[in-house]
Amino acid sequence: MSNEMTDLSNEKITKSWMQFVEPIRDLKKIAQIKNILKWEWDIRNLLLFELGINSALRISDLLSIRVSDLFDEQGNVKEYFDLKETKTSKPHRVTITPKVKNTLWEYQKIYPNILKDYNNYIFFHRRTNKPWDKPIGRKMAWLMLSQWCKDVWLIGNYWGHTLRKTRWYQARMKGISLEVIQHKLNHSNMSVTKRYLWITNDEIEDACMKLDL
Repeated sequence: MSNEMTDLSNEKITKSWMQFVEPIRDLKKIAQIKNILKWEWDIRNLLLFELGINSALRISDLLSIRVSDLFDEQGNVKEYFDLKETKTSKPHRVTITPKVKNTLWEYQKIYPNILKDYNNYIFFHRRTNKPWDKPIGRKMAWLMLSQWCKDVWLIGNYWGHTLRKTRWYQARMKGISLEVIQHKLNHSNMSVTKRYLWITNDEIEDACMKLDL
């Protein structure tokens, strides 16, 4: 098989796999995961979870975030940051939400040395001599998220892309139109967006019934 055919095949597998990954639908489960990470005092992983859900970044872009993205030269948490998406090369502005800001202040207290070099990675790899020089890998992030979901008795397929899907699933449940989400995800048609978010017709019908004006 030619390299071109192999690339196309891998792309189809990747797209199919991403559609197979589920969002976290239950807000209580999100809160439970955050509480577990707080109880374990694992601020790095809490930040990974919170920023992942609130930014809707792909896991590769999320793990590439450095100190300079989130903190200014005075060590203050920024209001937002900009990056170029690895997959699409498109610019992406991420607003740092209040809850993420609070976690960043805790992060700063626990890891004060990280701000000594603004090229350090936020989601650093602990098993190296210079941990902030290297981020954790995608596979490790996927395994961690999968375990967090198991810890709160979520049954299904939860991996790295779950964070991005959760953001847009919850946005839809909060009333953001599918048209807006479709545009943000750059999908060709609405059926792709619904399938991507695992939104069922029953859920849409239930939401409409609750808006019985």
